[in-house]
Amino acid sequence: MSLLDSCNPRLITVDESCGCTLTRASIGAWTAADIENLGLKEVGMDRIVAQTKELRMTGVKQRALTDLLMSRIRPGKQGVLGTDQHNRSVIAPFSLVPQRSVVNSNYFVIESAAATPGATYTPQHAGAWRVKVINEAGAFATSLVHLEKYFLPGKYVTVLTLDPVSGVSRTLQFKVLGTENADAGGVSKANVDLEPPYSAAGWSGLSGDEQDVFAPETGVVINLANSVSNYESWCYQYPAENTMKLRDFWWQTVRTTWCYNDEYVKALQAPLTGTFFQKFRTLPLADQRKRQGDQEERDMFNTLFYGQRINENQTSNGYTDLPTVEDPANAGCVLEYKANTLGARTQLAECGRVIDMQGAALDIDMIKALLYALRRHRGQDGMVEIDMFGDRFTYVLWQTAFIAYVKDRYGLDTTRFYTPGQKLVFGNQVLWNYDKFEFPEDGIIVNFFHDDYFDDHLSAFPDAIKSRGRQLWVIDWSDIAVAMADARSVNRQTNVADNLYNCIIQPNVNHYQLQSKTIQVQLGDANRHLVVENFSGECATLTATPCVAAS
Repeated sequence: MSLLDSCNPRLITVDESCGCTLTRASIGAWTAADIENLGLKEVGMDRIVAQTKELRMTGVKQRALTDLLMSRIRPGKQGVLGTDQHNRSVIAPFSLVPQRSVVNSNYFVIESAAATPGATYTPQHAGAWRVKVINEAGAFATSLVHLEKYFLPGKYVTVLTLDPVSGVSRTLQFKVLGTENADAGGVSKANVDLEPPYSAAGWSGLSGDEQDVFAPETGVVINLANSVSNYESWCYQYPAENTMKLRDFWWQTVRTTWCYNDEYVKALQAPLTGTFFQKFRTLPLADQRKRQGDQEERDMFNTLFYGQRINENQTSNGYTDLPTVEDPANAGCVLEYKANTLGARTQLAECGRVIDMQGAALDIDMIKALLYALRRHRGQDGMVEIDMFGDRFTYVLWQTAFIAYVKDRYGLDTTRFYTPGQKLVFGNQVLWNYDKFEFPEDGIIVNFFHDDYFDDHLSAFPDAIKSRGRQLWVIDWSDIAVAMADARSVNRQTNVADNLYNCIIQPNVNHYQLQSKTIQVQLGDANRHLVVENFSGECATLTATPCVAAS
């Protein structure tokens, strides 16, 4: 039977055979009037909540992973470039969102070095040494420009280097005499003139080998504080980097339509309709809405993760070449430009955060190193828990490799670093089962969640390309937002005021419920996420070479 009676919307029995009735308790504090007015709720997030509740009441299955992603929906009209509600363009299909970035300016690498060539300083030190520095290339480096601005005259630096012959490590302190820009070939560089920590008399008293120690040709330079008296003049300052950058996020309007007519409803409810026809050839309206709503939710989930550009013109400079939407009554009057939102995976791929194993075995050694870098980018200290999602077969690969790894590396029972059978519970509902895998040397605990979504995803791929269906998601869900700029619905009827029906007592009325959502996926920092895909079902690699203490 239909959820809503066709002529008088009210709560009725869904399954009369078991007496399951929708009550206030089963749908929250909603009343019959609330249900009747579902199509009228168009204010902010109310429309989204109403649509979701409506689908749940018709029987659309609740999926934890879908709910997790959909829970990231936020009002998106404000907070783009201010608090003005009009900062979303009525025609441009994107928003510019400011984003903070982390600047690391602590390490500089020596590219080359030589005696200071003819520099004049007062007084001139006989041991003055010039190093040419470039940006460091570590996993957490920042590409800085105008490197000369980071070495202020009168400051001190430490050079961490190795003796080129003996390999002995050296930690040397110098005073900065001066600096100049040395950019070349599009690479930021700076010449920095240094003075060793010796007076003129002390320097002349050193042997040639002792002086050579303060002529490093390789190493890393670290800035120290200055040493300036209040009676001395010193008026230098560090550069103040602008850590704000603008990212463009694209809007996409998603439409759904639900329509039926009065005569169809009568046919569904007619007492003389055959049992076979009723049970096997037709679907009640509620069941139809369930099937359609289930597909709509899946489509939305897939879009929020996999959505790509509508075509090559979807850029902030080329959007005026995108497909246009024109006024149907006034051809040539452009109302807006069409675009697609970029899904979370698409944005991660553009930032190099999707690892393609190209059909090789799962490389947990590589993933482990990436997880440590991810932990650092998330800015967390101590033992950090990182959530990972995958299918049940990949879970077995991970578990098998980990157990062997722990025994090999530590010679301990796996219970020390492995905690199986964990449950994530909301109310009385178990949302996920997961296991904990601890890597103490990296300060990481991996919570491995296996979800039916990944099992279904994997099973859909033929054996010839089965590796393409394997995925591991390491997602920081708090860093993903689904901005909702607009949510609308309208109920329309046809054949009511039509001239053809003016003299008809009982018109066959068509009912249309039109809904739309204008959405935008916003990914904060891509370095907080990781996706690994396209790996084989062979045993994963996780190596350990334990150190044996000398007796």
